[in-house]
Amino acid sequence: MTPEIELSDNELLEQIENCTLDPALFTHETLLRLTWILINKYGLNIAILKNNEIKSNYYKNALKSDKFNITLTKAYTEILHHFMQQSSTKDFNKLLREFPRLKYNFNNLVKTHYGYNILKEHRKEGPEPTKPFLFATC
Repeated sequence: MTPEIELSDNELLEQIENCTLDPALFTHETLLRLTWILINKYGLNIAILKNNEIKSNYYKNALKSDKFNITLTKAYTEILHHFMQQSSTKDFNKLLREFPRLKYNFNNLVKTHYGYNILKEHRKEGPEPTKPFLFATC
């Protein structure tokens, strides 16, 4: 079971930026929420840059890991943005309920958009998507 984070959006963003968020809470859902916060705050293009900067810093300093993947982070941002555009909700949890694939089947969303090899390439720029988004909104 994924631990619940009882932090406001600003508190979560600040803790990730400052590398003070407990690594046990740095889950897929937390990464989606971080991405959602950044898209709402900055728009897609700046969110991609900020997400890479913030996550790279957290991986290096809090997780002591060099397994940060720029292309996967870009995919998080682009895919989440796509589903945000398909929804009328402005609530993160409602968005996940509306599109459960974001939470439970994200790897297949990435594979559909980028191709299988994106998940194997760490710390390198990966391929640009060659196809338009193919995700149905249901």
